[in-house]
Amino acid sequence: MSQQPGWYDDPQDNALLRYWDGVQWTQHTSPRVRPDLDQAGQSGGYPQGSAGQTSAGQGGRPSGQQGYGQQPYGQQGYGQQPYGQQGYGQQGNQQWGAQQGGWNQPMPGYAGMQEGPVTPDGQRLAGWGRRLLARIIDGLVLGILGLLVFPLVAPNVIEDMSSWFEEVMAVTEGGSSAVPDLPDRFYSQLATFTLASALLALAYEVVLLKTASGTLGKLALGMRVRLRDEPGSLAWNTAALRALVWQGPSLLGSVPVVGFLASIFPVVNGLWPLWDAKRQSLNDKAAKTNVVLK
Repeated sequence: MSQQPGWYDDPQDNALLRYWDGVQWTQHTSPRVRPDLDQAGQSGGYPQGSAGQTSAGQGGRPSGQQGYGQQPYGQQGYGQQPYGQQGYGQQGNQQWGAQQGGWNQPMPGYAGMQEGPVTPDGQRLAGWGRRLLARIIDGLVLGILGLLVFPLVAPNVIEDMSSWFEEVMAVTEGGSSAVPDLPDRFYSQLATFTLASALLALAYEVVLLKTASGTLGKLALGMRVRLRDEPGSLAWNTAALRALVWQGPSLLGSVPVVGFLASIFPVVNGLWPLWDAKRQSLNDKAAKTNVVLK
């Protein structure tokens, strides 16, 4: 992020300002309290007739010339012009004004250097470990919801499984090696449950991203999701796109071969922020979002 030259809060000392030359911090510093320019040189100098006016023989300023404190600051000596009209003082005087926001201007690059990667407007990005823990919490929440939905979409699965196990035990005791097949109803209801679980997870993600800017796991750990280049709540289409890229492959879980390949995607997607410079997963990249700290 580029920043115009000027005086900003010193990142190493709260009592000082430090000059930013547009590329890096310089060695020039100044107290945070500006000197009173109206009173400069009119008080606090050498009294007239003592250090202000001395004879050459006394080792001081030649007789008849005014001392250091007798002329306004900056009209002779090392200040040829009034304070703020040349050198880096000029820049400081300009940056203190309304153009640059004065001392309240953000220090360029400082937050990022101190606190890790940030969005273009300076909000801290969440770390991978915290995001992983949030996904684990979300998985537990979805598991509980799945248990509530299971009897509704697959009411005969447990019964069919029990009957099949009894048949296997009976065949084994009779000395036969033939294993009976599970009923077709078992597979159809299991596929229905897999699809219902995927749709539930998709709805969970979309609704919470839109209404709360984060899933329950993210919110519990102090995170939320926003557009990378623009703060604020997500639009419905953005929330839906981000959730669909993350949860969408699970909709193919019951399809042979394709379902296996689809099961690999969440692993790759979850690991992606580890090596991505913007800490984005693939669904973040698709939706142009970032997971940030609240």
